[in-house]
Amino acid sequence: MKKKLKKIFQSTIVRLTSLALILIFLLSLFLFFDFYKRQYNKIKGYYWIHQGDIAFKKADLQRAINCYEHGIKLHPAHYRAMYNLANIYVVYEDYYSALKNYEKALLVNPRYEIARIDYAIILSENYKTDEAIEEYKKVVENKPIFIKIPLLVDNKKSYTHNLGVAYYNMGVAYRSKSLLPGLSSQTKKHYLEEAQNSYEQAADILKSYNANYNLGLVNHLLKNNHQAGYYYCKAMEISPMEYEAHYNLGVLLNDMKNYHAASEEFKKAGLLLDTKGDGAKTRRIYDILTQVNQKIAIKDENSLKNYKENDNFKTKSKYKGGRLIIDENSKRAEKEMINSFKTCSGYEMFKGAK
Repeated sequence: MKKKLKKIFQSTIVRLTSLALILIFLLSLFLFFDFYKRQYNKIKGYYWIHQGDIAFKKADLQRAINCYEHGIKLHPAHYRAMYNLANIYVVYEDYYSALKNYEKALLVNPRYEIARIDYAIILSENYKTDEAIEEYKKVVENKPIFIKIPLLVDNKKSYTHNLGVAYYNMGVAYRSKSLLPGLSSQTKKHYLEEAQNSYEQAADILKSYNANYNLGLVNHLLKNNHQAGYYYCKAMEISPMEYEAHYNLGVLLNDMKNYHAASEEFKKAGLLLDTKGDGAKTRRIYDILTQVNQKIAIKDENSLKNYKENDNFKTKSKYKGGRLIIDENSKRAEKEMINSFKTCSGYEMFKGAK
């Protein structure tokens, strides 16, 4: 009898407990209906955003837009989806919608640095340069908390890269401001100096061709000739087969009346353009090269002869269809050519200029 009563009691307690829990859940639904609705919508939002990610990876951009927009309506705090959506609108050149979605992402997460950088780039491309510069300043002034978990998380590396990118693009923005018509020489110089400072930071962090080349270019415009030469040389050490650094260094050396070194750099620039089949620019560079060699000849009638005899560009090459073709079978010649292009003419003049 006692066992039977105990069993009934335990069964009743279970039922009452279950009923109480159900009533509490129903009461919470009534009291916190909006909360449960938001959580349900968030789950559906994640689903549509995931579908948007799949479409984005497959380059099905219209479906990605539809999925992201539907997902964001259900989950309005998903800043990464807003960022991806903005990038898609950039592809379609719908800059108004792109800017709107970048702004929404940054309202949700003001520390989303890559979104702020891309937002500033689009602002700059739409002639909102001052607004772009302010956005870049927010990135460089941000002081993040670094988290490092071996093999899992290390946000310092990504932050440092983003910082370099922000400085580089801020340099681009300031340089574009220096090109505005009607500026006084003092204002133009101010903007170029701001660009110089930004590019210096970018070059230290990124150590890239573009950062060093543009730092050389800005110093060139500021008539800081030795600094300009130094950074042109750094740029060609990083990417020796880019013709711009060789050409600009040739212009700089010519202005500094170092005609032999200028001739070397113009020849490199001409050869690089020749391999790309850019006939018009190649002819223009060789016209300049001829003028420089004439200056050498006038200065010293033996110099031009010696220059030809000591040609540093004797590589196994041939012409096909008017284009210079390096012999693909001659790896040694190709390596020697690349090494010679890394060697900056007149480097002794510039190496102490940093």
